[in-house]
Amino acid sequence: MKLSNIKIKNLVKNYFANLEDEVIDIFLSISEYKVANNKEVILKRGRTDKCLIFILKGVARAYSINDNGQELNDHIRAEGKLMGDARVFGDVDQILNVEAIGEIHFLKFNTHKLEMLGYKNPKIMAFYLNFLKEIILTLSYRLNSFVTMTPKERYEDLIKWNPILIEAAYDKHIASFLGITPLTLHRIKKKQKPIK
Repeated sequence: MKLSNIKIKNLVKNYFANLEDEVIDIFLSISEYKVANNKEVILKRGRTDKCLIFILKGVARAYSINDNGQELNDHIRAEGKLMGDARVFGDVDQILNVEAIGEIHFLKFNTHKLEMLGYKNPKIMAFYLNFLKEIILTLSYRLNSFVTMTPKERYEDLIKWNPILIEAAYDKHIASFLGITPLTLHRIKKKQKPIK
């Protein structure tokens, strides 16, 4: 079932508690609300547009495809988060597909439009900069986790910070996201269950 305009605004308000109504209204005016079903590709690789999505409800994954045709999950994100390919800020083709995991409600928006509005309105610029900070922190954390953590530690960290992903995503997606095989994920999960 589609969300009402009031529900969409309230969700955005909930995710950005300090954001003024004026800024939310401007953001919503350049956003397109959509619903996608399980396994539906929301954003396709090869694009050169400047669009990202903001997840209102649900979970999505961003994946690339290697030379062997294998899907590699770069990101799995849940509600209240941005999703897309960071190449949106450059002038190159994007290499990530963004796919719904289960039903997902989201706002699709053009980052360039948001940036241009920010030059006219400092409150919009602050909102835009917060998006950029989130992207930088997410990419930095992801890189650091692969350098400093074992697969087991990455899994435990995922449970701690994103329990909704464990519940909503398929094990094969979680394994790819963690940089391990599904069998290794199964072994990690098995060791974590209490012995009866």
